[in-house]
Amino acid sequence: MINTITQVLEQLGLSAQKRAIHAQFSHATLNHDIFLQHIEGTHALNQGLNVELICLSTNALIPLKQFIGVQVAVDQVTDQGTLFRSTGIITQAEQGQSDGALTLYKLRLEDATALWHKRRNSRVFMNKSVRDVSEILFKEWQSKSPLFAASLSLDLSGLNTETDVRPFIMQSNETDYDFLTRLWRSEGINWLIDEAELYVPHTRHPIQAQKLRLLDNNSQFQALKRRQIRFHRSSATEQQDSIISLSAQRSLQPTAVHIQRWQADHLSQEEGAGSVQSQHQHSTQQDNASLSLEQAWHISPAWMQDLNGEDQATAASNSQIEKLNQTLSNVYNQQAKQFTAQSTVRDAQVGYWFELHEHPELDQHSDADKEFLITTKTFYNQNNLPKDLSEQIQHLLKQSQWSLKTSTVPSERQANNLSLQRRHITTVPAYNPIAHRPATHPQRAKVVGPSGEEIYVDEWGRIKVRFLFTRNDDHSHDGGAGANDNDTDSAWVDVLTPWAGEGYGARFLPRIGEIVVIDFFDGNLDRPFVVGRIHEAQRSPTKFDQKGQLPETKKLAGIRSKEIGGEGYNQLRFDDTTGQISTQLQSSHGATQLNLGNLSHPKETETSEGRGEGFELRTDQWGAIRAGDGLLLSSHKQDQAAGTHLDAQPAKQQLEGTLNNSQALSEVAKNQQTDPLEV
Repeated sequence: MINTITQVLEQLGLSAQKRAIHAQFSHATLNHDIFLQHIEGTHALNQGLNVELICLSTNALIPLKQFIGVQVAVDQVTDQGTLFRSTGIITQAEQGQSDGALTLYKLRLEDATALWHKRRNSRVFMNKSVRDVSEILFKEWQSKSPLFAASLSLDLSGLNTETDVRPFIMQSNETDYDFLTRLWRSEGINWLIDEAELYVPHTRHPIQAQKLRLLDNNSQFQALKRRQIRFHRSSATEQQDSIISLSAQRSLQPTAVHIQRWQADHLSQEEGAGSVQSQHQHSTQQDNASLSLEQAWHISPAWMQDLNGEDQATAASNSQIEKLNQTLSNVYNQQAKQFTAQSTVRDAQVGYWFELHEHPELDQHSDADKEFLITTKTFYNQNNLPKDLSEQIQHLLKQSQWSLKTSTVPSERQANNLSLQRRHITTVPAYNPIAHRPATHPQRAKVVGPSGEEIYVDEWGRIKVRFLFTRNDDHSHDGGAGANDNDTDSAWVDVLTPWAGEGYGARFLPRIGEIVVIDFFDGNLDRPFVVGRIHEAQRSPTKFDQKGQLPETKKLAGIRSKEIGGEGYNQLRFDDTTGQISTQLQSSHGATQLNLGNLSHPKETETSEGRGEGFELRTDQWGAIRAGDGLLLSSHKQDQAAGTHLDAQPAKQQLEGTLNNSQALSEVAKNQQTDPLEV
């Protein structure tokens, strides 16, 4: 019988209590079959945990799928003898080479937000804050994924500032990770993967779910348990972990931020306080104003809220501009100066701060300048094995073409590199309003509204739509809003019109059930607007006179409406058929028409039988012509409308000629001694 790796190592005197690092798997069998030899990875604020585990086993036949989705707790023995724990789930497994006695396995350990990268979705949220959306998606994941629920909990206690209630938020072809993190970035919210228990009493202590902590203020970052770290050159005889090198980097950043956007309520650009100078001094040689490094952003229009405030969304105002201005300023300020450190402090936890002591330069600074927040940690650690076994493992690693991080100091079997920033510098995630959002493209949507309505608009002529990608399951959290096929499916959406003046212009309001084409202002998913409509499938193009179809009637152009709740229509038809050019203004009620030009019967094919030339004003109902100042009816021809509107000269000339003839005849009668005409 082949001994397990655990039994082999215990025979060599390497019990769990004597190991520098130890792995506990949620799959019980793996705890006997797998020995953790080496770890290396990265943990970062506003990113997460990504660790590689190099493991040994006497079993070369472990199915790789047996590793996937397994929870793991990695315990590292600190300089103080405590067990510092990091947990996660295995997302990738690879089998290395085997020599018949030992087999290598390489495992990828990540926090549970790695699962968010694997789910892509498109959905909408109405009247929700970023905090609301975060809770909705988190609860959804917990209910649908037992692995996620067991691996991660949500901690919102670090959010001290109320986030705006946004009338409309869209996720479009984004992974849940990309969607949530871009929302957090836009609000200046940090996210931190933390442990429920950083220190455990023994290696068999149950695996607890990690915590996803959302933080919007530096005061929410906690101090390391040891709080103080010494600056000291590393040596084999050193009993206490320390920082062994520290370097600072400073880079020139923008010195001013100017934000502006369109505010429809005021018909003007909104720009808050204008160009705001950074409070961070970037250079001792040049002040910020003289550097003139301004980031002037033109961002998306103010959001599309209800005109009567019935949506309960936060009113669009300068406060959003000022907040974004501050967020971007904070991003540039923290990027202006960073610190990197080489360290042997095994329990240096990302998202925690410490005081650095015994540094020759910093000891001359204020206490605040000695406090550093850990933003990134790149680390490695390994167990100390007998020489023969170590050489055997090195040979297998070389055959597997796997390389491991090792210390530049031969006596050190563990170390880490830390990215630091001073604690008093406001920490926010990197944010670019353009780069940190998905690409947008025109898409279809269906016009919706309340039951019983055929046209549903607000005072500005905006409409409600259902985006065609929405699914009922994704919107059950809000009574189905977004996928109900009614007015709950979106915020009010602007409709592009060819002419929009003050009380005048062109008005063709989309009707419920029509398919419209949506685009997005400034490429922002949360600012959709209607650019037009499309005829597809049984929704045929305009049929003038309710006859014919394209392409046979392609020479007809114009407008035809439809009676609300009926079959009647009004139309303005232009017929550009060769030899039958005409125009018609018609209401189907009473077949009331004004026909102009070379008249023809309604077309079902390319041409139709003629009806005459000129004009026709007709109706099956009553007709009336009224002209308060007079009415001219004339059969006298006026070629090419060359005369004036009321030109009656031909009629006058005819009347005058008739009068002259009558007078002449009267004179003849008088000369013949008969009664003259009375003219």
